[in-house]
Amino acid sequence: MKQRYIYDPLTQKLAKIHEKTGGDNVSGCSPDENNIEIRDEKNPLINNVQNDTNTAQGWSENKQEEELSASEEEEMPSYKVTPLLFKNPGDGTESPHEKRGKYGRITEIGYPAYMVNRRWELEWINQSAEELLFADNLKNLPTAEERNIFRLLVKALPKTALTLPKTALLNLEEFISLNAEVASHDIPSPLDNSTLRSLSQAELSLLSNLWRKKESRQKTPIEKREFVLNHHLEGGKKYNFISCVFREGTLLILIPVNVLLDPIMDLLLGREKIVRDLMLNKMPSFCSLCVLVADLQNSVKISADLPPAEYFELVSEIWSRMENSFRKYHGTMGKHVGDGLVRFFLAEPESPFQHVLNGLLCAYEIRKKLAEINSEWNIKKQWTNRLCFNIGIHEGREWFGYIPVNQFTALGDTVNFAGRLSEFARDGAIWTSKHLISLLPPDIQKKLVFGIRRSSPQGELFVANTFSRIMDLTDLSRPENGKFVDISNLSVTELMEVDQRIIGDYGVGTIKN
Repeated sequence: MKQRYIYDPLTQKLAKIHEKTGGDNVSGCSPDENNIEIRDEKNPLINNVQNDTNTAQGWSENKQEEELSASEEEEMPSYKVTPLLFKNPGDGTESPHEKRGKYGRITEIGYPAYMVNRRWELEWINQSAEELLFADNLKNLPTAEERNIFRLLVKALPKTALTLPKTALLNLEEFISLNAEVASHDIPSPLDNSTLRSLSQAELSLLSNLWRKKESRQKTPIEKREFVLNHHLEGGKKYNFISCVFREGTLLILIPVNVLLDPIMDLLLGREKIVRDLMLNKMPSFCSLCVLVADLQNSVKISADLPPAEYFELVSEIWSRMENSFRKYHGTMGKHVGDGLVRFFLAEPESPFQHVLNGLLCAYEIRKKLAEINSEWNIKKQWTNRLCFNIGIHEGREWFGYIPVNQFTALGDTVNFAGRLSEFARDGAIWTSKHLISLLPPDIQKKLVFGIRRSSPQGELFVANTFSRIMDLTDLSRPENGKFVDISNLSVTELMEVDQRIIGDYGVGTIKN
């Protein structure tokens, strides 16, 4: 008996995704672009799937079974369906999951899969994809720029016709073009891409020749393309190349065409679960970052002075108003012990100092916003409590990534120093390091008011554009100041004002050319 032809369920699953998201904007698409349409010229049944997600061509499943049985003697394409494989966490072996709801996590999938960010730098890759595409251990590459997928792929190509590629994939050039087709929505062509500047002119020219812009059509959150993968051991094998776009990046999976796609599509319905799983397993990066630590002064006393409901109302109001500023300046939430908060501002390849400027502007803005909240609550409560953030900011290069509680964290002195500066600050002050200020161009430094308050016979005197060591600003012999010993030699300054014209000159989040 000939094998029955099983129609691809991808279109039905996409319809479910669209229905579940309620037509939400996906990854910057306009509402009209969220309409999901997948066509498969080799399988006309897909193109005739009706709105009823349990029927095809208007037939019930029983009717389909009857029609297939009646046409068993007709010539049908051979299409053997196998279940999707996932890695067993215990022993690393592959096992099929055939029952609905038993599909495991996306990071356990037994086929090549990887996720890239918006700059197409690898954030996560499984062992199957790493062994297929790259001979080197990618975990040895510390920076995100070094893990740009196109940089890695072009480096894996053979240098001459007589040398072998550094990959198990023999048709690597076709695979590069396939990725470029998906990436063209996110990044410019190789010659205009600043993250690829380190490539040789020959490598850039080769990439440009392979660059294939996506056809002009509606952008969809999930797409499927067929690709013949020529493996140096297995020969040619047909795969479905599935791309799934999230706000955080793009997930790409290679699944043999004879594998039923139901399980993977069921997994892709749960966006939050997938992103959480991928982020918890993302590769850490060694990068430049600006760290902002802010603590609410006298938070324990304020909590004691207010009924629980009002204290919750106050805290909710503070965080909701601050969140717009953090989003505006691209601050990423980090882990912090205590009543305060931590935000990381990551450096971009295009600018060596934009992350520093973003951190300073954000600190100045949240201080102003909290002053407004303070005025409102003084009128409301008629109390003497002052609401203010004590803020510390520092910059450095650290290992940055997720920890198991699903929060970003950075390990190293940068976070510790910013935290100490936050503790050093009082009455809503913003303290930062000389190192951080020195990263800014002179024209930006002129738009900042910073310096040190000095004692004089006439009283306190503010000396602008100066710095001082912590050990010269406080008595470290006093027990309460012992926590500042580890930053005693750190040269610091107090940020007083920021000229808001900086925003007009340099924009927010990205430097103008």
